[in-house]
Order: sequence, then structure tokens, then C-alpha cells
Amino acid sequence: MRNRLSSLFIHQKIRYLSIIPLLSICFPSYFGIEVQAQESSLINNTSNVKDGRINLTIENLRVDKSVTNLVETKGDVKNNSTVNIHEVKISAEYYDKTGSLLEKVEHYITSPSQILKPSEKISFDILEVIGFHNLGNYNIVANGESIN
Repeated sequence: MRNRLSSLFIHQKIRYLSIIPLLSICFPSYFGIEVQAQESSLINNTSNVKDGRINLTIENLRVDKSVTNLVETKGDVKNNSTVNIHEVKISAEYYDKTGSLLEKVEHYITSPSQILKPSEKISFDILEVIGFHNLGNYNIVANGESIN
């Protein structure tokens, strides 16, 4: 598995990062704000993306408390590229309230033979063994490889 991950990082063509402070989601009334799901506004403009480049966005991202008080991460990955993509994975870093890293994980959300075509979406639902009460912030990234 380690060799596979090393190989993926060498051949990886893009990383997309979506950072959302969890405190405002967990305690919206405390911060006096209305919470809305962030829909990857960082990379929604595909007019500047060259052919052959991978452009994945995470939409409808939610990081919630599961019924067992663990961290549940849900969302949709959309292929905004002009190429087919495979080996789509979610990389996540979860931090506590002081900013210390709790856990760094990667989950493949497509099967080895599955292809995500341009404009297609795939949903994901990941359960992490992290106490939700410990969670402060997180970084969620969608990665994949183009099919030549």
C-alpha cells in the first residue's frame, strides 16, 4: 500500500483544497452566524483549466457528529475536468481546537475500475474514529488520476 501511495503522489496532477472552520458549523449561534454548506467556490471556474488537467471539486461538504459521537464526513466530488479520472480519493486532516493534528487519512471513493467522466459526481460518506468533541478544524482534499 505504501508503494501505491508513493506512486500516486508522483503521478498526481492536482490537489484541490477546501478548508472550512468547524467551530462555526458546530456552534453557529455562539458565533452569531448562519451556517451554509460550502460548495467549493475555490475552483468552480473551469475556463482557465487546460485540457488534460485534473480539476476536482468537493460539493455539499459536511463534517458532522455521528450517532456514536465520531466524525462523519460527507459530500460529493465533481469532475470539472475535460478528461476521465480514476482512483479518486479523499485526503483529510483533522485538527483539535488548539490546532494540533489529530489524524491524517486517505480514502479511495471509487473502485479500481470505476471512471469519473467529465461533469460527473460521486458521493462519499466516511466515518473516522475521532471523538467529535475533540475536533476543531479540518482540511479536506479530493485527488485523482487522469486516464491517458
